[in-house]
Amino acid sequence: MSVKALKKWAGVGMAAALVAGLAACGSDGETGTPAAGTGDGPEQATIVVGTQTFAELAPLHMAIEQGIFENHGLTVELADSTGGGAGLIPGMVAGDIDVVYSNYVSLMQGADKGLPLQVIRENDRPGVQALYVTPESGIKEPEDLAGKTIAVNGLGNIMELTSRAVLESHGVTDAKFVEIPPPNMEAALAQGQVDAAWLVEPFVTIATGTIGATPVVSAFEGPTENVPVAGWAVRTDFAEQNPKTVSAFVDAMDEAMAIAVDDEQAVKDSLLTFTEIPEEVVAKLNPISFAEKSDFSKLSDLNEIMLDQGLIEKPVDLEEFVAEVQ
Repeated sequence: MSVKALKKWAGVGMAAALVAGLAACGSDGETGTPAAGTGDGPEQATIVVGTQTFAELAPLHMAIEQGIFENHGLTVELADSTGGGAGLIPGMVAGDIDVVYSNYVSLMQGADKGLPLQVIRENDRPGVQALYVTPESGIKEPEDLAGKTIAVNGLGNIMELTSRAVLESHGVTDAKFVEIPPPNMEAALAQGQVDAAWLVEPFVTIATGTIGATPVVSAFEGPTENVPVAGWAVRTDFAEQNPKTVSAFVDAMDEAMAIAVDDEQAVKDSLLTFTEIPEEVVAKLNPISFAEKSDFSKLSDLNEIMLDQGLIEKPVDLEEFVAEVQ
């Protein structure tokens, strides 16, 4: 399957992921090109990385643009998804993608369903993500969202989970959720197709600037305060068979993250290379909470919230879920 063809995975549900994943577990196909020789370099010189056009992915692109991956013996090919990270997971489990960026809720749901996957690095943490509304909506307080329709980029993922948990803490239990790709959420708000939308950068800055969208409640407060957001994952067998490759990827991302944390302008310069965001919008983007180092300790909190919301049947075994990276 070509990298371009992988876009078809966007929007595929977890049930489909399980079928595809289990069907492929017996295969020994590899997506990348093995490194020449055995040496100390990565076992696999070329890896396919599943990504999305979110501002949070700037460090990945910086690592490509600045030759950081190359310095670690890796060539990165990108497989983009316009939907949520859950849309990339089937491709990874089937063996068509080596590393994916996804929210932890989708990844932990996959693990709960028996998908052979592990997280290898944290990427971003809570920031300006919130439920945004238009001035014309008349919605001022979280309680005003009772019975309203909220746009998320994937049903059952971190957007819906945090929305439900936060709204329930405000006494709202009957909000409705619809799946809309993040690039289309601004138009859905403006046209009244939804009452609120869970926005992430760059769509926060775009929507606040064009339609005057304002946050009515943070996605990360009360029961969801400081919960982990998103990171990088691989198949369990890929981690076992390619420890040096995984280590090289993580080391390269460590370098890129350090740059991103220290140099906000470098992040904005990178955004101009892999997104179509106008330069004037990039200049106004809110700072992003990048994870300079991985800290998976708060996944236990997410485990509890997901159990409470019925998104998993039993706690995910975090010792198995988090890979040991060399």
